[in-house]
Formats: sequence, structure tokens, C-alpha cells
Amino acid sequence: MKPILSFEISIVFDDKCPKPGFIPGFGFSALIFNHFTGEFSLFDTGGKSNVLIHNIKKFNVDISSIKHVIISHNHYDHARGLEGIIQINPSVNIYVPINDLKSFSRKFPNSRIHGISEMIEIEKNLVSSGQIKDFIPEQSVFLKTKENELIILVGCAHPGLEKFITKAQSIAKIKAIIGGFHGFRKLSYLEDIELIGACHCSRNINLFKKSFPGQFKRICLGDNYSF
Repeated sequence: MKPILSFEISIVFDDKCPKPGFIPGFGFSALIFNHFTGEFSLFDTGGKSNVLIHNIKKFNVDISSIKHVIISHNHYDHARGLEGIIQINPSVNIYVPINDLKSFSRKFPNSRIHGISEMIEIEKNLVSSGQIKDFIPEQSVFLKTKENELIILVGCAHPGLEKFITKAQSIAKIKAIIGGFHGFRKLSYLEDIELIGACHCSRNINLFKKSFPGQFKRICLGDNYSF
């Protein structure tokens, strides 16, 4: 008997260990399928629209079926692919940190742009962390499984990965964290996390691999993870 799934996460933009047929590029994007709602969402959009769209289609997903796009922060390697998504799917809902709302609204005046300040449930069990303030404001995504555990998706964690982890711990136990960890080295915050998926901009991958050999997971472009 197959287990009942909560979320499926597909890595659709990165330059790490691409699977055959996928086009690598600098940046990050993860496609989310929410089994609670039957909807697709996109976390970040990588650095090139044509590459992003090609990689999403490799998973046999229609771009026009994506309901939400959540942008972690306003850097080209996380947001430049958005233009191509909007051209195909102009009615998609786009969620950006509140500090970036004016910038995105000017660039896409006819799109549905929402500025996020506080933690909010975008759809059932798919939650924005809210904007974490720093020199570069950023949001992440918390996915709450039927087992009441959290999967965290992060873009670059510029404000400090520990801030996202601490906020997530106020909701539920963290099962997995996937994305860019930037220069994070505060290892104690990772000790109880079952899957540590540092990729994209993470500078200390070898440190995580050595410190958490049973928990570290190599994240590759074209991977699919089920929770």
C-alpha cells in the first residue's frame, strides 16, 4: 500500500548535478505539488525563463496550471524567470517580500502581486514565513505535512538560516530543509533535522556533509522528493 503523500517537490532550476535532459543554470527554483489542494506552486524562478520553462515541462507540468509563485527575494537568480511564467500564465498569483512589492508591481503592472510581511497560509498547509528583515529582506516557504512536520524551502537565507529555522520551530517539528544556505555555519540548528538539502549558493556543503553524514542529502537539478 502506497503512503498518502502531503507534498512533492521537484528541483527545476539549479546548476548542481543535472539529471539527463535538464538544462542547468545559476539560480534556484522548486516546483511544489500540494496533495491537500491538488495545486502546483513555484518557489523562486531561477535566472532564465526559457531554462526554467524547459525544466518544468520535463516533469510534464503545464505552466498555466501553476497557481502560485512565491519569490524568496529580489535577486536575478531567483526572480528573473518570473517574466516567462507570467507570459504563459498571466493570472498566476505572485507573492513577494513586502519590501519588494513596489519593484515587482512596477515591472509587472498587470499581474497579481501580493506583498508579504507576516507569516501567512497561502493555501492549505503551504505557509510563507513572512518577510525576515535584513539588508536583503527574504521569505521562505513552510510545508506542513499530514504528520505535522515541516519541510522548509529557502532561497539564499541572506538574513541567516537560523532565523527561518527558529520561526518554523514555532509551528511544528522540522523534517527537512532544502535550498540555499549561503554562508551559514551554525550547525547546532541543524542537529534534529532529518534531511539537510543544502544547494545553490551554500558555501559550506562539505562541512554539512562531514558533520551530518546521515542527514545530508545531495540536491540535484531534476530531483523529485515526496513527503
